[in-house]
Amino acid sequence: MLDQTTHEPKYTVKDVSEMTGLTKHTIRYYDDQHLIPFTSRNERNIRLFSEHDLDWLRMVHSLRISGLPISEVKHYIDMCLQGDETIPQRAELIAQQEEALEKKIHEYNIQLMHIKKKKAYYQNVSMGQADDTWNPVHGPDCGAESQQIQRAVKVQN
Repeated sequence: MLDQTTHEPKYTVKDVSEMTGLTKHTIRYYDDQHLIPFTSRNERNIRLFSEHDLDWLRMVHSLRISGLPISEVKHYIDMCLQGDETIPQRAELIAQQEEALEKKIHEYNIQLMHIKKKKAYYQNVSMGQADDTWNPVHGPDCGAESQQIQRAVKVQN
């Protein structure tokens, strides 16, 4: 049996913003893009969201934050609305997005390692323990350590 309380529209955009941490603009944008399929409006045309709508909103935001383009989020939602026969296609889309996100995380970890090395480098330069050899003004060997990081990462993989 369907729980009607989860489908009862009762939250305004402001309420949803406070509950989720999303901006009002983002919430309205997702709704305007028809990414939250069952949003209601009251007699004054104010958007009202149910608990069920909040679940859709969280899913949409998660897909967007993971890097899925709006057009693909729309496609995913269309498949959801079509029913269970689209489960294999939805699963494939999610698996592809997981793979893309794993790749981004790997790339970010490489950049983070570089930034941490540079931070330590500048701390040493600031304390007078090293010369500023990473400044491009100082010649062609600038950033040699950065290249060593990139080579080390390639060897690890």
